[in-house]
Amino acid sequence: MVNFDPKLFHASKVMNVSIKSICFILITGLSLLFPNLTKAQEIVGNEKLAIDYFNEKKYEKALPLFTELINKSPDNPMLNYYYGVTLLKNNHFETAAKEALLNAVVDKTPANANFYLANYFHALGNWSEALDFYKRYKGSKQERRELEYDKYFDLCMKKINPFKVDKGDTKTIFVDTIKVPAPQPDEKIFPIPDSLKKEWFNFQINSQLTYHSITDFRSEAAKILFTKAWIATGKNDSIVSNTDILRKAHEETNSVTTRLALVQRIVEAEQQSYQLLRDREKYFEQARIKESAYWEKSGADKMAEFITEITDRERVRGERLLNEKKKAEIIPEAVAVTPTVPTNAPSVAGEPDSLKQQALTPVISPENNDVVVFKVQIGSFKNGKLTPAFKTRYAMLSKFRKIDKYTDEKHNEIYTIGNFTTYKDATTLKNQLIMEGVKGAFLAAFKNGERVPVASVVKEVPAK
Repeated sequence: MVNFDPKLFHASKVMNVSIKSICFILITGLSLLFPNLTKAQEIVGNEKLAIDYFNEKKYEKALPLFTELINKSPDNPMLNYYYGVTLLKNNHFETAAKEALLNAVVDKTPANANFYLANYFHALGNWSEALDFYKRYKGSKQERRELEYDKYFDLCMKKINPFKVDKGDTKTIFVDTIKVPAPQPDEKIFPIPDSLKKEWFNFQINSQLTYHSITDFRSEAAKILFTKAWIATGKNDSIVSNTDILRKAHEETNSVTTRLALVQRIVEAEQQSYQLLRDREKYFEQARIKESAYWEKSGADKMAEFITEITDRERVRGERLLNEKKKAEIIPEAVAVTPTVPTNAPSVAGEPDSLKQQALTPVISPENNDVVVFKVQIGSFKNGKLTPAFKTRYAMLSKFRKIDKYTDEKHNEIYTIGNFTTYKDATTLKNQLIMEGVKGAFLAAFKNGERVPVASVVKEVPAK
């Protein structure tokens, strides 16, 4: 038989109550000290549930969850992707869907973001934009079958709209720049460099519109994004130039310790260069998206007026350059003057000016007799049959450099970049192109307009 002690029982009961009270106080205190902890756990839980619904194709249940999540994390690229696709799956083809997918497509999100952007423009009957995004989509064969890519592409080509557009309740469903205004960059905080203000470039916004001046930008955000890309190009050029110096020093030194230190610096410089080029691509793409969105809202008539204005400026500039060329031909003793633009200025369009490189000496008038010209050859194709890999490389390079093409006597289409009077300068460009992924780049030499072996003319050219 167990002896029952009322005092011990009472003490035990009091102790249990005290422990519960202490636990309650601790939990309350932690909640007050770390208020975001509970919210973060809630967000993570909702995100998992929303993604589960998405993967199960329960888009109607996923939409309110992604709407709440995107409100809390508007810059998250994957949430923008999920949110944009979920809106389309619920037949909501509105601004919010486009903005979300555009925010997603410039980051490392699924490649089919381009396909869904094509769906968006397709549903609104914007055939040219829809076709453009359908062509940008590069999914696997299996994914293309699952998405019925060929079906939608053919319907778009025939201008047939298979989508049912449901505008829904924009006050409760859509989260876009109207509901949550995006902060606008201030030019006073991020000043435009004076050299860029004077620069003439080619930056393609869409199939109809190409900008030539920083003042052409209508969106302040796009202007600053382009400027960031332009600055990144200059920084990269400087790094490439310094890296060449490091490589030369590495070749000339016999000290093992020094060589190892130089290798480390070269690797770090190459990593910086890669990151700058990646950032540049992202800034250019974001600038293009912002400007495209501006003109989409402004309408076709406004854009047509602006295209007329740009065309007039192109005509005036063309006439001025032609007159300057005629004057230079009249006075043969005159030396062609290098354009007064910064060496780091990018040129970004389908048929751009050459990207100027630091310490390079481009030939202004390669037609002159007895002038040896070096070019960097990046491709040669029988009867002009380009490989898919070269088409991709060409699309990338032509955004920033002028690519020349000619056909030789054997009907090969030859693609080259640059015109240089010095072997050293041409080699610098060749090495940079190799660093950028053009592994098969090599030098080609021309004398009096005829192609000749490089070795036969190297001695004739000043090293500088």
